[in-house]
Amino acid sequence: MPLYSFRCGHCGWEKDKIFRVSDRPSEIGCENCDHKAKYCFSPSKHQSNDAKHITTYSSDKRGLSLHQYKCRDCDCVFERVIDHGKGEAVEDTTPCTKCGSENTGWKPSVRIDRFHEKFPYFDRGLGVWLKNKEHRRQICKERGLTPIGNDLDEDKIFSQFDNRRDREEKEYNDYVDRLDNAPEFLDYRKAVDKGQINL
Repeated sequence: MPLYSFRCGHCGWEKDKIFRVSDRPSEIGCENCDHKAKYCFSPSKHQSNDAKHITTYSSDKRGLSLHQYKCRDCDCVFERVIDHGKGEAVEDTTPCTKCGSENTGWKPSVRIDRFHEKFPYFDRGLGVWLKNKEHRRQICKERGLTPIGNDLDEDKIFSQFDNRRDREEKEYNDYVDRLDNAPEFLDYRKAVDKGQINL
């Protein structure tokens, strides 16, 4: 996802925002005043030849990433930008943008952008010019490959993640219930009550 810069001509406020290429607005509302901030071209510091902008990289997870989430109450699918530099994680609670419910989950997705399948195009993975989707399927079949992209059933994958999460949550609740109530853990509960075991 590209990062776009916006600048308010009235107060000078600047902001970088992430949009899909097809969704980039020409202006956004200024957060400083009631005027509009217009899109302005701004080269990335990674593209700059200026020595003061040389970037060093580390294996620490920093920066931004865009993820899809699905609300389990209203089935709304929405996106959220995760700022790893602020310690945010995909697993954090993310309220639904439609109904406000916190009963949401990360939606695993595979997005392979082939320029919206504008044909013909050269597929670097296959090493050939593809004429259309059928031609792509034919080449893959001849080579014994399984094409991916829009062929994946994301709802099925998401359902598998939900089922696994529900199963693990039930196992944990059963374990806690046994610790609190089962006769075989009576000595353990007494030791905790006497302070012999610190939790």
